[in-house]
Amino acid sequence: MKFSLPRSKFLNAITNVTSAVPNRTTLPILGNFLLSASEGKVKISATDLDIGVSTTVPANVTKPGAVTVPARLLDNLVRELPETNIEIIAHDNRVEVKADKGSYKLGGMPADEFPRLPESSPAKLIRIPGEDMINLIRRTRFAASRDDTRPVLTGILWQTSGDMMTMVATDGHRLAKMSVVNKKLKGLHDDVIVPPKGLELVEKLVSEDESREVGVLFGEKNIIFDLGDTVISSRLIEGPYPDYDQVIPKGNDKKLRLNRPAFMSALKRVGLLSNSLTHQVKISLRKSSVELSAHNPDFAGEAKETLSAGYEGEEMELGYNAGYVLDILKQLEGEEVLFNLGSPLSAGIIADTVKKNGSDYFYLLMPLRLAD
Repeated sequence: MKFSLPRSKFLNAITNVTSAVPNRTTLPILGNFLLSASEGKVKISATDLDIGVSTTVPANVTKPGAVTVPARLLDNLVRELPETNIEIIAHDNRVEVKADKGSYKLGGMPADEFPRLPESSPAKLIRIPGEDMINLIRRTRFAASRDDTRPVLTGILWQTSGDMMTMVATDGHRLAKMSVVNKKLKGLHDDVIVPPKGLELVEKLVSEDESREVGVLFGEKNIIFDLGDTVISSRLIEGPYPDYDQVIPKGNDKKLRLNRPAFMSALKRVGLLSNSLTHQVKISLRKSSVELSAHNPDFAGEAKETLSAGYEGEEMELGYNAGYVLDILKQLEGEEVLFNLGSPLSAGIIADTVKKNGSDYFYLLMPLRLAD
């Protein structure tokens, strides 16, 4: 195998796939990139067996072929090279990287030992606008559980029905849900649970150019995201996902409106003196104001702050994990945030006051029991 290309183009391609290289593995081949050179292009691939990424980049290929090469080593080497044209030569699983003033030889492994990645099928792809893809992921994935004892909750539920796409994530304490309209779904009806790592990579790459469309192929055990030059595949988590509709309250009749930036700032300040384990902040609701308060018995810390608010309902006190509330407020765009509340012990619904055409999202948050 022999090819050459500009260092910057090679580095960009490597950067796209590095996230799929595992930090630790019992299979040495997974610590390698697969380099595949064919007429006019080179494909760089990596996988940890849960996600796989392949990026294709134009190159001057004088001898087609394939080999695997240590991923971190090649990545670090290319980063340290000055901007120049790089030549890659592989023979008998030895890989030579040649630049203007140097030659660097690396030990490789046979290409046929590298796991086969799922392939994209353009005819079966559904097309999703990049902006919709990013919003669906950003507004939900933070709420997914990090507890591996319940694998289903570590993933994001992706539902497609008619012309509607919905993503849902929950860790049992909070729930995030977003839906967008997509007329290109072709009547697809499917529910899949996607691990967050693959979606994070999709979000990262699509955010570089939100105008691009993302092709998505739903499989029985895998999902494929086709970004053009880059293809990401991810295994799916086996369900079923909990029936989240059952926990969404239908009768929350108390409405609270707050200035979102002011609420976030106050919550950060008061939260500094909250209990270090629960991060509980008490919210006391009055007709035209809200009082935030917290105390930390470990160092006798106390905080109290009052904000102007619009509230419809009887006076009430409830407690929330300050960090969870802030995570939600960061996802909103409007100057105001709307809380639909029930009782001090029932889930509250938090929503944005800004709605974009064809999209809808909200958050569910369980309160903490206040100490007597």
